[in-house]
Amino acid sequence: FWLKVAGPLLLQPFLRPQSSDPFYHRPSLRVVKMLGRFAAAGRMVAARQPMAMVQKRTFAGYGYVSSPRPLSIRMDGLFAQCMIAAVIYFAPQDILVLTGLVYKAHTDASNTNPKKKAADAEAALEEFKAKKGLSDVKVSKGYSTWTV
Repeated sequence: FWLKVAGPLLLQPFLRPQSSDPFYHRPSLRVVKMLGRFAAAGRMVAARQPMAMVQKRTFAGYGYVSSPRPLSIRMDGLFAQCMIAAVIYFAPQDILVLTGLVYKAHTDASNTNPKKKAADAEAALEEFKAKKGLSDVKVSKGYSTWTV
């Protein structure tokens, strides 16, 4: 159907021109006339076809991409190999440094407020109150430790 209606209009500039054609000796005007026919034919075809439903563009089956993340990670790829090498190289160093920091913090806390074992907790509490000059203290009694 399209060729029946628009075919002669589109092919007319390429047919042998008649001597009465005013655009025969001016090629630039022939091109303008041909482009006008292309536009007219396109409008006629578009008018006969129903409007297509516009669908939202998706990537890899998802409705949206919220972050640039890979769809798969190969273990023989550069990213995986670099991560494995970094863990092997840096993990022992990190473990040593963090162990030292935890030990230092524990030692400082123990030196600031040391624990003392007492055979008789009541007598040790009275001795502590007398040493500090306190009369009324709040004591929290736990299973194996008392906290003043």
